[in-house]
Amino acid sequence: MSQPSGPAWCSRFPGSALTADLLPDFRDRTQAFISVMKNGHASVTVSATFRPPERAYLMHWCWMIAREGYDPREVPRMSGVDIQWDHSDAKSAAAQMASTYALKFRPSLTSRHTERRAIDMTIGWQGTLQLRDFDGKLHTIASPPRDGTNPELIAVGKTFGVIKLISDPPHWSDDGR
Repeated sequence: MSQPSGPAWCSRFPGSALTADLLPDFRDRTQAFISVMKNGHASVTVSATFRPPERAYLMHWCWMIAREGYDPREVPRMSGVDIQWDHSDAKSAAAQMASTYALKFRPSLTSRHTERRAIDMTIGWQGTLQLRDFDGKLHTIASPPRDGTNPELIAVGKTFGVIKLISDPPHWSDDGR
């Protein structure tokens, strides 16, 4: 029997923030990049790696209903997710879900996260960051911003095959999407 949408759905189909849950090749390159950042005294907080497709489905459609006015009666069903999107409090319930998920951008139904090929991480440092790229070349990053959007840091990440999606501040993947 289907259950109405709402924040209770947000704890179902939990995602991961463990680099161990990434595909092996991307995991190894990501762990190496994180290691050089930490060795350079940057703080790195991982908030998401793997996202089950069911979670992506819930995140996407709650956003579409709450923020883009999508008709809940038109949401396609997903096998294994017995949610009722169309009910008397549908828009409010979807908005509560989007808030509980802490969504800031429209979530994709399919993403590098569902493929185990993406990581969301918050990066920061004080002063100057010194780190070595994949080839061992030393980089000194003294210019702001002192976070994951720094172009010099992004260039170092690329040498590891960890590529920044510029439009999504915490998001890095194996191809920049």
